[in-house]
Amino acid sequence: MKETRRIEFIFEIVRILAALVIAYGVTLLCIMLISDNPGEAVYMFAIGPFTSKRRFGQLIGKFIPYLLTGTGMCFVYASNRFNLIGEGVYLMSGCMVALVATQFMSPETPHMVFILVLILVGALTGAAFGSIPALLREKARINETVVSIMMNYALLYAATYLVKAQMYDTSITYMASEPLPAAAKLTRLVSGSQIHAGIFIGIAAVIVTALIFFRTPLGYSIRICGSNPKFARTAGIGMTSSLIAAQVLGATLSGIGGAVDIMGIYDRYMWTGLTNMGFDGLLVAVLSKKNPIFVPLGAFLLAYMRTGAAVLNYTTEIPIEFVDIMQAIIILLIAAEHFLGGFKEKYIFKATKSKNKEAAKNA
Repeated sequence: MKETRRIEFIFEIVRILAALVIAYGVTLLCIMLISDNPGEAVYMFAIGPFTSKRRFGQLIGKFIPYLLTGTGMCFVYASNRFNLIGEGVYLMSGCMVALVATQFMSPETPHMVFILVLILVGALTGAAFGSIPALLREKARINETVVSIMMNYALLYAATYLVKAQMYDTSITYMASEPLPAAAKLTRLVSGSQIHAGIFIGIAAVIVTALIFFRTPLGYSIRICGSNPKFARTAGIGMTSSLIAAQVLGATLSGIGGAVDIMGIYDRYMWTGLTNMGFDGLLVAVLSKKNPIFVPLGAFLLAYMRTGAAVLNYTTEIPIEFVDIMQAIIILLIAAEHFLGGFKEKYIFKATKSKNKEAAKNA
């Protein structure tokens, strides 16, 4: 069994890397075919994110919230529930953090206390709103996808109202909150870039999620309920509580992601539309095969693609949406269960056969 799990683990990594190479090759080929200066376009997409401190900082600035929304969506994805509330709570958590920071806390509050309180605000906001589609799905059998998508827009409009009614800064020409106090800002690790202390929160979230997934009864229950509901019922696992917990934990992490993003990069709350960071968390979970151990890899790949597309957009004539081609190919290949499945089964068969032979000799 251990040998089989080892082979499956290795092949999941190989599948991700193979999907990346294929998608990358197709994307570069398309760039060369449609660009007037293919050499420059390929260079900007492939190497552009690493050509300056500012660009690499943009990559890490996306990578940090992806760690949090990605680990959050691993809970939701593993429970086999398509709850997309992560986008809405990401927005609302950022708004609530700005509201608490500008209206209810003293600027003289110690920095660490300020940060911990705001992270707690983000987590509680995520858990509170994330529980609504989860409870409606598990208690009333109302489709969680429909509810969560509707709630995303409701939370966007609610956040916009809070900015206008409570936090609007009349000294600027665009709609945004008052500036966040200095004590509410996460420490910049590299000056002149978007690399901030939130990366440690993201790494901690990955570690804690992995421990919950693979070292606790709750994680086992979530994975069993998502992969084999009939067995879970037969085994007496509390499906309702496990599935609700998975969705609430996922929303909580997305809420922390919104809080960390606001405190790490922005001077004030200024989101007037969906950020797609919550939706991207689902892409990270797909790239990671709903395994939190792979989330840093999936988050970095997505952040790299997004940053490369942005660099390509403002240095050449190719639009930023072009990266969707690469993203779609990667997701299709990784989501395809039979992609490289034959090789995996072959190696598992050989390993099992070899082990049986050794057991027969020793008998």
